[in-house]
Amino acid sequence: MAVAKLSKLFIISHKSDTETVLKKLQKAPITVEVKPHTDKIDLEIPPIDTSPEYITRVRRALDILNDSKDEKLKKIASRAGKLVIKRSEYDKILESANFKEIVDNILDIEDEMEILDAKITDAEPKTRQLNVWSCYRGNLEDIADGDTYTIKLGIIKCEEYDFEEVAKNLDENKISCEKLSEDGDVTYVILAYHNQYKKDAEEYLASISFEEAEITGYEGTTSENLAKIKKSIDFNRNRKKRLLAEIRKISSQYEEALTVYLDYIENNLEIEQAIESGFSTDSVSFHTAWVKKEDKKKIISTVESFKSTRMIEIQPDEDEDVPVILENKPLFRPFEIVVDLYGVPRYFEIDPTPFVSLFFAVFFGLCLMDAGYGFILAILTLIFAFKMRNIKKFLMLIFIGAIFAIFAGTLFNGWFGDLPTYLGIDGFFSKLAILGDPVSSNQSSMIFFRLALILGVVHVVFGLSIKIGDCLRRKDWGGAFLDGLPWIIIILSLIVILLSSRMAVSLQLVSEPLFPGGISKILLWPILAGAIVIIFFGARDEKSWGFRIFMGFLNLTIVRGLTSFLGDVLSYIRLMALGMVTAGIGVAVNKIAFQFLSIPVAGIIILIIILIFGHIFNIGIGILGGFVHTLRLQYVEFFPKFYVGGGRPFEALKDEHKYITIVD
Repeated sequence: MAVAKLSKLFIISHKSDTETVLKKLQKAPITVEVKPHTDKIDLEIPPIDTSPEYITRVRRALDILNDSKDEKLKKIASRAGKLVIKRSEYDKILESANFKEIVDNILDIEDEMEILDAKITDAEPKTRQLNVWSCYRGNLEDIADGDTYTIKLGIIKCEEYDFEEVAKNLDENKISCEKLSEDGDVTYVILAYHNQYKKDAEEYLASISFEEAEITGYEGTTSENLAKIKKSIDFNRNRKKRLLAEIRKISSQYEEALTVYLDYIENNLEIEQAIESGFSTDSVSFHTAWVKKEDKKKIISTVESFKSTRMIEIQPDEDEDVPVILENKPLFRPFEIVVDLYGVPRYFEIDPTPFVSLFFAVFFGLCLMDAGYGFILAILTLIFAFKMRNIKKFLMLIFIGAIFAIFAGTLFNGWFGDLPTYLGIDGFFSKLAILGDPVSSNQSSMIFFRLALILGVVHVVFGLSIKIGDCLRRKDWGGAFLDGLPWIIIILSLIVILLSSRMAVSLQLVSEPLFPGGISKILLWPILAGAIVIIFFGARDEKSWGFRIFMGFLNLTIVRGLTSFLGDVLSYIRLMALGMVTAGIGVAVNKIAFQFLSIPVAGIIILIIILIFGHIFNIGIGILGGFVHTLRLQYVEFFPKFYVGGGRPFEALKDEHKYITIVD
């Protein structure tokens, strides 16, 4: 029930052994974390390129092979799942081909296909452009600005006036015009004018919306250029077809092998990077490993067969960030989820999991507060826990909470809301409800209210007590006697004073004062002593006594002070609120459902539907609210009293396969 004790090992291996040793540790049944030694120098290039850039190239090559398939084949392949392969075949495939050459070839083909696509895309607009001017039979290079004359091809739109009038105006502006063809109100023309009239000619052409043809860069006639471009497009398309056929051939031969290869280099990326970045000489590499103390001998024996490898135990540095493994009994293990979500403890810090477990389960049970819901939830989580191993921890956490919901529902008469009342069997269940029914009884609701406050006080004081015990364990006397103990004295004394006053009676916390009134005068002294300790020593790290006292006063009152503790305790009223809401919704569902019972035949069906779906909805809301608010009570009200967290989770070196499943 604590953070597992770890041993730090130092691995010294010859380069010929390093990769094999790390792979052996990766496949070992013992949990081990391996990291390269922090003092880094350059290593020899590893035998397998596992750089992120190279892995991206291999993935891209596989994507290209997949994209070349028929759409039906793609759908079939996507439903096939992981590639299943025997270990012997796996090793044989990795030795059977030059994968780097295959990947380079695929990517080169893809690059060439992209170039061909670009050429085809670039040529097609030129074809459309030249087709427009097929009416011009001369050489396109003649259409240009000469030394004496300028010749242009273009179109003139004659919407407002006919072409004869335009031709007349062109002639008046010293522009020679010849009509090539006509398409509706668009006339294709060739124009020529002397360069001495160029400015006036261009101004006039702009005024009649003359659109010049874009044919620069061509030589020869329009038909010759069209034939040349078409020939180029046909060549590029045929070349692309041949390349696509080659890609499909490679796919049929090497897709499976490349999938295995990608899995292999990704699985070994961690090992290869450790080899590349570790502290080393020309012939020796150093690594550090963390392992549980009880597994130390086993892990050392794992590498004893390597003649060029030694493994020795070393002591961790004083301020070293030691990884953390939580070790708890099976009953407490599900609650490690709560700690993991907040942040695992530091290596020398206490593991709060066992302390969280009971309170979390009790609080969750009170938030759900329905025995019927608890039974349903317990059965479902047990069934799914055996089928869904990956979330078994979470399901078992909910299962334990469901057990406490059964107890809470029994004590507060919660059985699918008040369903037993409608079934005429409420007498039996009422006898089990020792604490009454908070929905129908004010007295019982006040019992629930008091129970929530009591649990709040117990939870907060227990957190402070853990702080004292943990500080004593670490010989932090100041943390124990100057931070934790004064607050326990103050809180408990104030509670006793409250319970000895008439105020507690008016607040309906008690029916009569529990303690004699004179005890208040006695308890004022320990409260005063605790307050003085907090004021003078609560901010003892501050150098200035004036600022220390000022911060101490803030700590007593505002900053983590009395107001904070009061707010913490009052936060536990949410247990009552959520429990009452769950019970209230259950009662409302039953009331609505049984109103339909008066309808013949169909009424029973409607009643059953409303009961089923209404209570399923209520269970879902209850689980969500109970889990979230119970987490909040742990994280906001409980953990800050004694727990810091922020440790480094243990990163086990594992043999995992993302793309394939290997069978023996």
